[in-house]
Amino acid sequence: MAQPEFAATRYYFITFWPAAVTVTYLPIWLNEQGISDAGIGLINTLPMAGILMFSILVGRLADRAPDWKQAIMIGTGLSAVCSLALGFAEGFLMILAVWTMTNLPAGLVSPVADAATLRLSMRLGFSFGSTRAWGTVGFLSTCFLTGWLVAWFGASSFVWLMAIACALRFAMAAGLPRLRDAARPRAVSEGRLLSREVVAAFQPWVLLPVIAGAILFANHMVMNAFSSLVWKQQGLSEPVIGGLIALGAAAEAATMFAWKKINTRFPARVLILMAAVASILRWIGMTMSPPLAVLVVMQLGQAVTFTFSYLGCLYFIAKRTSEDISAEAQSLYGVMMQGFSILIVSGFGVAFGFFGVNAFWICVTLSVAALVMVRISLSLRKPDAAD
Repeated sequence: MAQPEFAATRYYFITFWPAAVTVTYLPIWLNEQGISDAGIGLINTLPMAGILMFSILVGRLADRAPDWKQAIMIGTGLSAVCSLALGFAEGFLMILAVWTMTNLPAGLVSPVADAATLRLSMRLGFSFGSTRAWGTVGFLSTCFLTGWLVAWFGASSFVWLMAIACALRFAMAAGLPRLRDAARPRAVSEGRLLSREVVAAFQPWVLLPVIAGAILFANHMVMNAFSSLVWKQQGLSEPVIGGLIALGAAAEAATMFAWKKINTRFPARVLILMAAVASILRWIGMTMSPPLAVLVVMQLGQAVTFTFSYLGCLYFIAKRTSEDISAEAQSLYGVMMQGFSILIVSGFGVAFGFFGVNAFWICVTLSVAALVMVRISLSLRKPDAAD
């Protein structure tokens, strides 16, 4: 593995460690600090709201910088510094402020890192999918490690685990190579909310499959939020539920490792279309409370429902935009993913209270809508060698 590829892979292996620590123990730690359920919800969602508001602006600023690495270092560096204050935060308002400042800067530069690493991989000839797969491996391993360490050292260890994870992410960001092609002439984008180049690039046939991919991504956020509850109500034990969640992540990572072969065999929009079809079948299955054997197959389906749509959109956007607007374009996709996730997860939560597992028909309907969007895009413009 060449040094630039290794540095990028090392960064992705570490970059989801703070998220893994968060998923594993944040709600429990907040509860022990006396935070109400409503307060826990706000602490989790405020950074997402900030990402929605400022992500595109940060993407544009990153595109204007001499190299995308500068933005990644600033975002992860601010996150690392703010995480040090987490152990001293007391009371709802202070915890809210510190947690937001710990997560918001890193969240804002995450699409920048995707855009920059994808461009680097296309220029040097390695697979971004394989590099990104190590992020899933790092996330899973850290989830397990956090559980053991908290059980060993106690609940207070959450704050220093978070600080260590954020510090290591910044260290890996500092070790990234130059990400932008220094020899390539650059143009500074113009425009207000969105640059003129992004507006021109996202024609209807380009925009439709990107929206579809964002919707398919948001459906998976429903699974992240409610699958364990659904399976618990169906009588599955915690170890089995954990195994099912890990199986889905493993299937996702395996597909990412094989992405170079998949990406060269199928056009990006066809991959998004496959993800929509598989999603329809998967979410219909969730409405039926199927037996464990069927759930195993459905979780293996995450290899298609998530990976084909997520990486398919990243590559589709990269191939349809220039390097000058890469971070802004990927940040726009990130805003779509975050926005749809907030709307769909919150709406699903209300529906689940009334209809139980039948609420997954929302995901089925949205997956059908995504399928229709991609079909319209393909009818407007057939796939070509650059798709």
